[in-house]
Amino acid sequence: MRSLFGLCVVLSTLPLIADGFHAFFRDDRGAGFKSEVAEVLEEIKQLHLTVEAYREKHGAFPASMSEADMESRHIHFMRHVHAAYPDSNYGTTSEQFCKLRDQIKTNFGPNSQGYNYLNDSGDLQPLNLDTLDQAETLVFWLGGFPTPYDPQLKVTVANRRIFGLHRDREAPLKRDSARLEGTDPMRYRTEYLFQFDETRLTDIDDDGWLEYSPLPTRSGERSAPYTYFDADGYALSVSGSGSAPRIGILGYPRHGDPHAAESAKGFGLAVPLARYFDPSFAGPMRWYEPEGFQIICAGLDGKYSEPVTGDLSRAYRVPVSPRGHVFHRSTNYAEAANYCDGELDNLNNFSTETLKSARDTFLRNSGVLPP
Repeated sequence: MRSLFGLCVVLSTLPLIADGFHAFFRDDRGAGFKSEVAEVLEEIKQLHLTVEAYREKHGAFPASMSEADMESRHIHFMRHVHAAYPDSNYGTTSEQFCKLRDQIKTNFGPNSQGYNYLNDSGDLQPLNLDTLDQAETLVFWLGGFPTPYDPQLKVTVANRRIFGLHRDREAPLKRDSARLEGTDPMRYRTEYLFQFDETRLTDIDDDGWLEYSPLPTRSGERSAPYTYFDADGYALSVSGSGSAPRIGILGYPRHGDPHAAESAKGFGLAVPLARYFDPSFAGPMRWYEPEGFQIICAGLDGKYSEPVTGDLSRAYRVPVSPRGHVFHRSTNYAEAANYCDGELDNLNNFSTETLKSARDTFLRNSGVLPP
């Protein structure tokens, strides 16, 4: 019965998709567009391989900080730190996360100092681990902390934007004292796992943590960065039954974070993609990369979706590729809609084409669109 129901859902919604998107079937953008897409896909591939190498080195994929429940988010982060650095003594509880957060803001003891950043107003502020989000975790785990500032001179203590982690595997998140850092603050810091183009590192939410944009940033614009979701966040997040399932993760920008609403008005909301979704919730949901991770790119238009206004926690959606369906939380995921324009050129780490191209191939193979 479940298989028959799923087939009925697909067949009943194919005309909906075809009617809405015949106008978009022919992609008449030229070789320049395809070349730029190929460049971004190659960088996504390299990011994917680096995250895989991270797992090989540390035994687990990085935590993406996607959980809607703050305590679950804290615990996931701490358990990952413990798995990646088993000699560390940070602990695994939410209370220990809060202690670590406060140490990062101030210091780790008499022979250490905290991490700071220069905000858009020109004031030095402490880094807050609670605002580390799904775009910033990609840079943090593959590169490290943003380079802190000298409190007197208000310049970075090293001539690079990413400061790495500490080489001390018992305390990889600490920072040495000013005396020990001396004239070589990078002496005991780790190197990048991924060679980020520093001209494309951004801090669009002004919280100090860095994001990485697939496109060169333009002055005064918010450029949608690569966004990372790990399967421990999304694949284990679905609960409930009937017409109102609960999906316990947040998209990016993350609801409640600094400037999240402002960013979502500009480039929409990034979310992980599903391979199959049953709107009655009678059948199991199937995610892409159910034991891995998803890297979501907004594509060359710099938009994950249409602009989002209002409550970001209510704006969550489940895009289903390659069919081109989208199920929105605002309708309790009960109604199938089509991709919006902002989603069409989105890219990811488990496909070599845009969402539009993958959908059109599916519709051609289904006989809905002409060959």
